Amino acid sequence: MSEAKTSRLLNLLIALLHTERGLSRDRILRDVYGHTAEPGQDGPAREQEAVLRQFERDKADLRSMGADIQEREGYERMDSAEKVTMYRVDPTGFRLPPQRFTAEESTWLALAALACDSAVAGREAQRALRRLEAAGALPETPPSQVQPRVRLDEPHWDILSDAAARGAEVAFDYHASSTGELRRRRVQPWGLGQRFGQWYLAGHDVDRGAPRVFRLSRIRGTVAAHAPGSFALPEPGAVRRALDGLDGLPERTARLRVAEDRALELRRTWAPTGAGPEGWDRGDFGFRDVSVAAEWLAGFGDAVVVEGPAELAHAVVSRLEGALRALGTRGAREAAVTKPPRKVTSGNERLERLMDLVPFLLAGPASVETVAERFGLTAQQVRQELLLLQEAGPIDSAGFQSYIEVIEDEGIVSLANAAELSRPRRLSAGEAVILQLGLQALLPLAEDSAKESIGRLIDKVGAAAVVGREGLPQIDVQSEPQRNAQLVPALYAAATAGETLRLTYLNPTKDEVTERLVNPLGILSEGNRWYLDSYCHRARARRVFRIDRIESVAPAEPLPVPPDFEPGGDALFTHRPSDVEAVVRLAPESLWAEAAFGAEDGRDLEDGSRRVSLHVADVAWLAAFVAQFGGSAALEGPAEAVEACRAWLARALAAYGAEAGTG
Repeated sequence: MSEAKTSRLLNLLIALLHTERGLSRDRILRDVYGHTAEPGQDGPAREQEAVLRQFERDKADLRSMGADIQEREGYERMDSAEKVTMYRVDPTGFRLPPQRFTAEESTWLALAALACDSAVAGREAQRALRRLEAAGALPETPPSQVQPRVRLDEPHWDILSDAAARGAEVAFDYHASSTGELRRRRVQPWGLGQRFGQWYLAGHDVDRGAPRVFRLSRIRGTVAAHAPGSFALPEPGAVRRALDGLDGLPERTARLRVAEDRALELRRTWAPTGAGPEGWDRGDFGFRDVSVAAEWLAGFGDAVVVEGPAELAHAVVSRLEGALRALGTRGAREAAVTKPPRKVTSGNERLERLMDLVPFLLAGPASVETVAERFGLTAQQVRQELLLLQEAGPIDSAGFQSYIEVIEDEGIVSLANAAELSRPRRLSAGEAVILQLGLQALLPLAEDSAKESIGRLIDKVGAAAVVGREGLPQIDVQSEPQRNAQLVPALYAAATAGETLRLTYLNPTKDEVTERLVNPLGILSEGNRWYLDSYCHRARARRVFRIDRIESVAPAEPLPVPPDFEPGGDALFTHRPSDVEAVVRLAPESLWAEAAFGAEDGRDLEDGSRRVSLHVADVAWLAAFVAQFGGSAALEGPAEAVEACRAWLARALAAYGAEAGTG
């Protein structure tokens, strides 16, 4: 969008907000577009048609940003005899009402915005937080001991959530895991939900004429969205009811044979039934979804054998065989590297930024550097935005324009005469949903009394959206119950107080339980898993412990953290000198693992896969990793790691071969 169009849209918005009665089309064309119709002349008539088309496009752009442009029949002036169409924007529906948040609520909001750390979600969350602050929220710095993460790295999240909010039908190619087929699907999207750490789309499958649920990671290529309002939005709770079917599978029991003193993590959840052959124990394991259970059990390798049902045993063997077939293969060629296109700020994005900039500066003078930091701009870009604002303002009936006053004195900027944009605009549906997701991610951290407060805050954020809650897509996040969830608030308190704790911790890769003295540094999360970030006195280094693998925790005599200790960043996966740098190829359905496991140096391949580098401390972990993916994560190197994984997978398959021979 050109600078001229941005300026025109800004003046059009101001004009429609400034009027109480409404403005006629001719008045708008004269004041904003500089066009006056002259009837009876072909040239001006054609020019009028072009300007009218431009006006229609501009109205659509403003509506996409939350401006409800009302059109009604009325009289342009008190003495007018003929009714004309009048246009205005109702400020009440466009402007964010004054907001009041307690200090605790402001902290939760800041943490929620921090939780959404993906590129798109992070920008939307920070914009929403900045707007709430301008509307009266108390700015709070989030505590450094907490770093939650909401995983929104699915490439189709934005278009699907927007389509669900606007009632737009979508079409995409979908890879069905049950048949292995790739088929085109047409769906009326109801909303999105998270189960088992994965995102799903719920909606009405047009071709099958029934509700269906689609896992986002199995969508291939691009998603096409049609015109908004193509179907009626569903009743509240439709997404949850559709996703409940994922949890509604009947409970089943697997018969397992587990090697003595191994698979310690599995032994916490199974029911032993007695001794098996020499060196083995037998027991029952409850599961619902064959695919989910097979993924987990394959990661135990030759320590676990599924004796029944045959369907589950076959699924585990298929994953092991798929991982073995893919091991050491090279895959497709790397896609040609093209120079990334120069980032061009869209006109809508720039106009939205201008609308946010005005209330920010009206709240008090600010330096150019402060504005640049808050809005992610350079000082030169800030001054370019200020020049645009200087050319904007309402025009009275006589054609006189009252311009916004921009004053810069020794690098300090202040604004005046900008009443129409003095209040921040309401949150977009996407911004509100992102903040709500961030707040939901904080629920495990909160005490029971605070959970109610967060719930009310989620509703308050929804009410701050453009058209209230009815304009928000249905989003349903439901994490399965986590072991040791009750420890999260207590460990957070220990980190805040600087205490020393004694942990017994299960390391599933080494199949051992160790005792550790740790000084908690903070609480991290990734998806629906919570982690304790700490200084470990046993390792004399930073270590991150999965909270659901802590066996016990107790207060210990205080021990100081060495003064030269550098905690580093808040990443879950940190590099050590002894790490193995593995090269892994991720198929399209497994691309989510790149962000989830802290992979680096990702390169696109011609078939849509990605080649990434993973730093791993133990090759046994790497073998379990590829086994669980069943071939959709292929280890390419180094050669020593490939051979070690090959031997690991061969031993696991041999255990099933021996079982088949005796059956």
